[in-house]
Amino acid sequence: MLQVGEVSHKLGLNPQTLYFYERIGLIPKPKRTESGYRLYEETDIEQLAFITRAKVLGLTLDEIKEVLSKLP
Repeated sequence: MLQVGEVSHKLGLNPQTLYFYERIGLIPKPKRTESGYRLYEETDIEQLAFITRAKVLGLTLDEIKEVLSKLP
């Protein structure tokens, strides 16, 4: 499991982007440590990578959200 800084570095995203995606429901709320730090699992990181690629292809966040809602 990775913390926000590690995920943002790995994917080239601003940490605020992760918080925003969480707020709008694009990604599920991650687990947290006892201290309150967010912990992202591999499935979360894969989903974030998908979102990043979809944005590069020109999909809007609403379109990405719709696609993700249809996945098992």
